[in-house]
Amino acid sequence: MKKLISIAALFASAVAYSHSDVALKPEHGGTIKEAAAGHQLEIAYSANALTLYVKDHDSNQLSSEGAAAELIVQHNNATTRVQLKPSGSNALSIKGNFANLAGAVIIVKYTLKGEKLEHARLT
Repeated sequence: MKKLISIAALFASAVAYSHSDVALKPEHGGTIKEAAAGHQLEIAYSANALTLYVKDHDSNQLSSEGAAAELIVQHNNATTRVQLKPSGSNALSIKGNFANLAGAVIIVKYTLKGEKLEHARLT
C-alpha cells in the first residue's frame, strides 16, 4: 500500500512540475485568456478588423494554418456571429466595422488543424 501511495505521489509531482506557469500578457493590446485546452487566446480589435491570436500554454505561437474560428459577440443586447480565417502565423481574423466592442462578451469556438473543437469565453 505504501508503495502504491509513493508511486501516486511521484506521478502527481511529475505532472505538476511539467507545466510552467507563464503569466498571460496580451501582445496585441487585446484581452487574453487561457482556454481549458491550455491554449492562450488573445482577442484584439480595431476599427476595421477583429483578430484572434493563439499560443500554447507556454506562450509559444501555434500555427493558424488549417485552423478555423467562430466568434459569438454579445454586445448592446445584440448577438453577432463572425467567422475568422487564418491571417498570419498564429492569427485568425476578419475585416469589418469593429470600432465599438468595449464591454462585449465574446464566445470563441475554434479548431486548430488536427485537433477537436474548443470553446472559451472572453469579456
